[in-house]
Amino acid sequence: MRAGFPRRGEVLLALTTIAFFLAAAEAVVRLTGAAEPRPSGYAPVETNRRAMRPTNQRGYRDRERRIPGPAGVRRVVALGDSFAWGASIEFEDAYPQRLERGLARRRRETWQVVSLALPGMNTVDQAAQLLNEGFDYGPDVVLLGYVLNDSEDADAAEARRAADWAEGRAGPPQGPLDRSALFRMVRTRLWATAENRRRIAGYRSMYAEDAPGWVAGRTALLRMGAACRERGIPFVVAVFPLFGNPLDARYPFAELHGRVAAAAAAAGAKVVDLLPAYRGLRWDLLVVDGADDEHPNEIAHRIAAGVLLRALDGVVPWTAAGPQGGDDADPDAASPARTPPTRTPPTS
Repeated sequence: MRAGFPRRGEVLLALTTIAFFLAAAEAVVRLTGAAEPRPSGYAPVETNRRAMRPTNQRGYRDRERRIPGPAGVRRVVALGDSFAWGASIEFEDAYPQRLERGLARRRRETWQVVSLALPGMNTVDQAAQLLNEGFDYGPDVVLLGYVLNDSEDADAAEARRAADWAEGRAGPPQGPLDRSALFRMVRTRLWATAENRRRIAGYRSMYAEDAPGWVAGRTALLRMGAACRERGIPFVVAVFPLFGNPLDARYPFAELHGRVAAAAAAAGAKVVDLLPAYRGLRWDLLVVDGADDEHPNEIAHRIAAGVLLRALDGVVPWTAAGPQGGDDADPDAASPARTPPTRTPPTS
């Protein structure tokens, strides 16, 4: 019996040591707040989310636009979803409005960017919208803002994931151990890793060659391209990244950008892949409010507008001399996104 005492002592010492380190880790997590969500995003602002003014008579978040347009005014018809609509940012900060101001300055003539964007639209919806309404505005160019969920259909894996979130299962299960900050931190990070893998797999499944939404999306791009060619109107497709991901070599959807670019080029569009413009930037400074709202914020919109402004140089014929400096949509003005993690970005 006595021979067992040292072994029991060793076990007791080991358990005591483990308990001490767990208690110390618990104290550190509580003191640092590591288990609590931290706000991110570049200066999130309250922008009257319910109304998101202005709303014109046709129900779009835009100024009133005449059909046909005023004499001497050149136009871009901008199609898109909540990205182009400017979800959770001020109207003037959305890339269609920045592009309108930039075109007027750069080309020294009057331009209007007619925004027909609506949250929740996909490529099939946008093709029908262009044919039924978009051409009535007499555009000089048609601009489609493409986001990777635009190929989504009701049976897609990503649609099922979004439905899970909508039903309130957007977090790890709760239990009695949640009183421990250390446990909450470990559990949340494990859950987030699993959810992110599921999200990535969902998006990739949406772009399988025979995925119904992607088949319909490719057909819609072909329809839009053919309709623009028939009317002699340039067709530009801007492909946005998903901002809730690292924008460096770890970005998981670069291959999907390539598939969208190939499909748009096959439709006769000029493709502007915006991912290179954001490479190396901090994603948390480009979204509205971290994981709570991964829509692009005003800085991300400024970068997109600057890239698109220059992309149109080779698409729309010039009626004046060459480009002027001081563009309203200058992407270099978005440099706070390149600040190191330890610095606080400006809020003005």
